[in-house]
Amino acid sequence: MTRALLKLEVFETAPLEDATTLLDAHQATKLRETAYDSGYAAGWQDALEQMRNEDALRRIAAEEALQAVGFSYAEAHQALSGLFLRLTEEILAQILPDTLRQALPAHLAQELDALVARNTQCAVQIACAPNVVDALAPLAEACPQLQIEMVAEPSFSEAQVALRVQAQERVIDLDALRAALRAVFDGQKHKQQEQERVHG
Repeated sequence: MTRALLKLEVFETAPLEDATTLLDAHQATKLRETAYDSGYAAGWQDALEQMRNEDALRRIAAEEALQAVGFSYAEAHQALSGLFLRLTEEILAQILPDTLRQALPAHLAQELDALVARNTQCAVQIACAPNVVDALAPLAEACPQLQIEMVAEPSFSEAQVALRVQAQERVIDLDALRAALRAVFDGQKHKQQEQERVHG
């Protein structure tokens, strides 16, 4: 009788393919250094990118701020120019005429004082508008050293007077001054209106 052969199971220890490879100390150190260098470089790249983004944002913010300032300045300048022109027009129309009438005696007094200082012995004529003769007469009385004659001149306004000494005549014309101021103002007003028309 034949005995059946026994089949024995073989237990052999073979290395697993996915087993972790052990590193020696030198390889571990090199791996750490490589990982550190890679991380350091990546960190620098991130930092530089962040700085570039922040610089771009700052430039955009600065440009927007400059535009806002420029626009605000233009608006403020236009508004102030308009207010100044309106104020000047009111001064020319309302205040200046009375001021010039009040300034006329002061100008005349200065001219008479200059004649007195020069020891002028000639007869002096003061020509003025008929309605201001009485107002200017006290100035003549205040200069007894001079022989002053008040002459009514119908063609003169209340802001005009002429001081005549022999063949010489000194005219104080505050109306001409007012007209010159008005011409300057009108030119400035026209310029302002033209700028508003061009720039909106």
